[in-house]
Amino acid sequence: MKRSTVALKILSIMTLAGFFMSSTKCQQPVVEERQLKKNVRIGDVSATTYLDNSGFSFSEVARNQLSGVLFERNEFYERNVYPAPEDMAAVSDQKYFANQKISSVVSTKTVAQLKAWFPTAKSQNIALNRDSSCFMTRPQHFLYGTINSLETYSGASLNLGLSNTGVANIIPISANLKFDKMRLDLSFKAVDPWTQQTVAAVNDEAFKKDYKVGFGVDLGIIHIGPEFYRTTGLAEVLLNGLKSATQKLAAAILQEPRQIWNTRVVYSGDSYVAILGGAELGLKAGDKLKVFNETHTWKGEACGDSSVLTGSIIVSDISDPWIIEVEEAGDLLSRAKVLNPKESETISVGALVQLSSFVAPVVPPATTAKP
Repeated sequence: MKRSTVALKILSIMTLAGFFMSSTKCQQPVVEERQLKKNVRIGDVSATTYLDNSGFSFSEVARNQLSGVLFERNEFYERNVYPAPEDMAAVSDQKYFANQKISSVVSTKTVAQLKAWFPTAKSQNIALNRDSSCFMTRPQHFLYGTINSLETYSGASLNLGLSNTGVANIIPISANLKFDKMRLDLSFKAVDPWTQQTVAAVNDEAFKKDYKVGFGVDLGIIHIGPEFYRTTGLAEVLLNGLKSATQKLAAAILQEPRQIWNTRVVYSGDSYVAILGGAELGLKAGDKLKVFNETHTWKGEACGDSSVLTGSIIVSDISDPWIIEVEEAGDLLSRAKVLNPKESETISVGALVQLSSFVAPVVPPATTAKP
């Protein structure tokens, strides 16, 4: 009986040891899913006049915080400097930048396609331009934000709302109030820099509950002292609101057609191209991208500073795009090799570039737990 009990204990110990060894022997590291950042420029982050005049500059703090929020995440890259083709006209290599512009005359093949789509259209009414070089000079999106209101609560009854519409829902004649909950309401939108159309917009809110602060009310007039701004942590709740709103905005943009990540060709050679964006966007050597030439319609001069883009269509073969492979992801620019050059057509400066596939991740070897 004793021998069987001892044998059973030994078997149990060996089983447990084997279980722990098998669970720790081949721990595979988690490979983070890659995502490319979009080039954006912050247009403006504002607050309602009442909020900015209440003793805490919501708009100034939000503008200071937003750059850090974008830097920490993988959706957007704040880029404020872009190449301009006309600035490169004096370089000795006449094939570089400025002189790579495609003629503004649209090919007869494109006109024929459009007339097939729109049989009643006349050739003189098809005002198209194939010059895409200006598209390298602006980001993919402009970002705009507004802090709409700040509300504080006392339990579930009394509410103090700081907004343009009023300062309080309920104002007693005289009282000392204690508030322990705060709600910040804000809105963000992404705007196309060429069409000036809103691409996506979100409304969001942030809460803060870990504070208690008092307000004095005398004859219906609310007295908010410096204690409110020191105690409530407005910068903290504002930061949380910015993080949440920008994340939701990025997700909303991806739900819209043609708003996936893209960039532009800034130089086109026979077998190599340079594209806008490098390692700062998350590009790596070996990533494969697809390239399309486009034709555009404009309200105003083509590519003019004050002109509005009214439409773009792909005029190269959609089913057989150029495939380029990143050889060097540099600082703000990347060099890529054209894997399938075409004899009948070349890649235009300003051509649309989209992701085809990421390079296969290098998975570190499995780690073995030390005994």
